[in-house]
Amino acid sequence: MKSMKNLTFALLIFSLPLTALPLTTNTTVLAQASSKKAEKHTYTGNGSVKKISKTAYHSKDSKGNLYSALFMADKPTVELTRKTTLDKYRTTWYATKEMSVRVDKHHSRTYYYVTSSDKKVSGWTWSGYLTKGIFKSAD
Repeated sequence: MKSMKNLTFALLIFSLPLTALPLTTNTTVLAQASSKKAEKHTYTGNGSVKKISKTAYHSKDSKGNLYSALFMADKPTVELTRKTTLDKYRTTWYATKEMSVRVDKHHSRTYYYVTSSDKKVSGWTWSGYLTKGIFKSAD
């Protein structure tokens, strides 16, 4: 009886590291996958958002980015994090909101909140990346 308890205890002790091994390797893989840094821009200023009438735009620059915005409640700061690029989508973008942020003491930028024509992709983009009018594909 005592030898049976010792055998059970020994099996439990020696099998414990084997069960913990897969848990540690999975967390390492997750940590490596999430370590990729996203491009972020932080702007100060009022960052006030205004509603505008729905206007059609298309992308004119292949380097245009689409951002998600995080507005700070305790200070006048907005943080933009890159989601994707505009050149991946050959579509018409519809702007419904406008935000003006201060880049430095003498310069500001205007960002539009745009949604794709199929309503699958949306985010903030700099107004310089857009041209008024619908997207027309070259046949």
